[in-house]
Amino acid sequence: MLRTRFVPAVVAAGLLLGWAAPAAAEPGDVPETGVARADGTSRTLMLGGKATAVRGIELTVAGGTTVPVFSLAFGGVVPAGAAYHDATYAEAGVTTPRISGVLLLGYPSGDRADLIRNAGVKKPAATSEATFNHLLKLGTQAALWHFTNKVTLNPWRAGAGLGAQNEYLVVKKVYDYLVRESLDLPFPRREIEFVEHPYADAPPWIIYGPGGWISLEAENATVLRPDSVVPMTRIRTYEGFAVWSEKGGPVRVTARAPHAISPGEFFLADDGRAAGTPVTLAQGYGPEATATLELNLGAAGPLSSPTASPAPTTTSAAPAPVPGDNDGGTGGGLPVTGAPAAALLAGGLFLLVAGAAAALLVRRRPRFTS
Repeated sequence: MLRTRFVPAVVAAGLLLGWAAPAAAEPGDVPETGVARADGTSRTLMLGGKATAVRGIELTVAGGTTVPVFSLAFGGVVPAGAAYHDATYAEAGVTTPRISGVLLLGYPSGDRADLIRNAGVKKPAATSEATFNHLLKLGTQAALWHFTNKVTLNPWRAGAGLGAQNEYLVVKKVYDYLVRESLDLPFPRREIEFVEHPYADAPPWIIYGPGGWISLEAENATVLRPDSVVPMTRIRTYEGFAVWSEKGGPVRVTARAPHAISPGEFFLADDGRAAGTPVTLAQGYGPEATATLELNLGAAGPLSSPTASPAPTTTSAAPAPVPGDNDGGTGGGLPVTGAPAAALLAGGLFLLVAGAAAALLVRRRPRFTS
């Protein structure tokens, strides 16, 4: 007889007692610092009804790594060579969690292919790849200013020095998509943590971690979206998941983020000349963050209450490759205004529905997106 183990909240409520330690990369042990400079890019956008030059900025952080950053203060000026240090969102004066949502979907902080497809943009024939990437980034920057400073990106206007209309349209479409579709999301952490959900009508597990996508690998089990039998291989911070196993017994789920320091981290200037001009990372850097969840799902069928025992987990943080080099723009102030498992999953779902339909009918499930 085929025995399956599907661990939904309605079956496993309060009984999955697995334990997971956070990753080794702990925030605040050593302050992160950086030096601002121009990245050599500049383009004029119609922002708040005015043609405004937007120049890209970047930080050179410890170890010589150079990372692009986004401005969170429309109208501020970041002098070349200004020193920055990491800060909490409260210290940076950030009041909207929509920033994390924009960064998750935008560029280069999010998935480029997803952004191009979902925003409905195409690279103009005469536009280089580098320029196209710059346009995607400008659309993301404009969306951030929309939420931090209530500044609107206006349509292209002839005679305003806005460049080619078809290139400007890329920026506008990215901006419109991010303003329309981004959600309020938690600010990132530098460690990954699995948290058992306290409600019986919600996903059994919630993950917290760095911004962006976190990969998932399962041993002797499959990680599933909370309200379906669709397998998950990646997840975002504060999203939920369920664990399914054909045989039960010990299972392991390992989560990995490419960088512990991720988009959504905030930096403030030490230099008084750059006061009031916080920035946030557009790309992550530093060691990866990992955490492992170990559970014992027992050998009972899916209609029985599962048993789970705390098990030690493994965590690690290894140095990540240093992206980019140290050359870029110089001098001057920087105006930032400017498988086979399908059949087994189906069987598990059928048995689950048979045993838990009544519970599902009387419970109100909160919405979780993946």
